[in-house]
Amino acid sequence: MNRELSEMELMALNNIAAGRDPFGECHVRGDYGKCMLTLAALRRAGLIDHHDRLTDAGHGVLTSSAA
Repeated sequence: MNRELSEMELMALNNIAAGRDPFGECHVRGDYGKCMLTLAALRRAGLIDHHDRLTDAGHGVLTSSAA
């Protein structure tokens, strides 16, 4: 990963790791597009797979961000 994750990306990863909806807080129509773009960015970065599950790299990011 060549860049820092945004707050929204970290929130989504943490929610996925906890078994929750990545964007349970995404209720406003305008936020929906941001949520989808965030998931696409996480997929491109290899942090989640096409089923929105954390990859090994995604687990690594969460482990390193918790330290």
